[in-house]
Amino acid sequence: MAEQTESRVAVSVPRSSELLPFHLPVPSSTPLLPAQRQVDIEAIQYICIRVADIRKAEAFYQGLFGMDVLYRAHRTDDGWTFLPADFDWDAGIRQGVLPDYVLLRNGPLSLLLEFAGRGAVFVEPRLSHISLRVAPETLLDIRGEVLVRGYAVAEDLPHSFLFRDPFGVMWHLATSETGPGQ
Repeated sequence: MAEQTESRVAVSVPRSSELLPFHLPVPSSTPLLPAQRQVDIEAIQYICIRVADIRKAEAFYQGLFGMDVLYRAHRTDDGWTFLPADFDWDAGIRQGVLPDYVLLRNGPLSLLLEFAGRGAVFVEPRLSHISLRVAPETLLDIRGEVLVRGYAVAEDLPHSFLFRDPFGVMWHLATSETGPGQ
């Protein structure tokens, strides 16, 4: 039997930092493996979390992160209804009219809470999707790659694109040109 030898290269370990969890080291400015291509990500637009109790989730994230509630959206046959600030949650439960989505924001952090249904049992991850704002050229480039590779596409609009990667994570890419319904 032939001996197998491992090829090991020494990598310098950067200093620890409070910016990363578990005392992971802060990476140096020189990447270990440089990217194969340039992708211009402008910002994280929002993080979408699936919840079984949207009322409790709204109160929790609003209190914990000091977030403003930007809207509560309920889907109807005709589109979206935006529920008022003084929305009566108890009456909404009795009438079956609850928000399908709640958008919260504090500075650069936006959370979109997605109502999965009261008593929902999660067999899928609670992280619904991650939304990135990208340059128009990047949107076209990634859209092409996703289509060529045959990944599942949930929505394909001129200025936004929603797909599931091979690891089950949903990604929403949108340009700054994205308008209502896009």
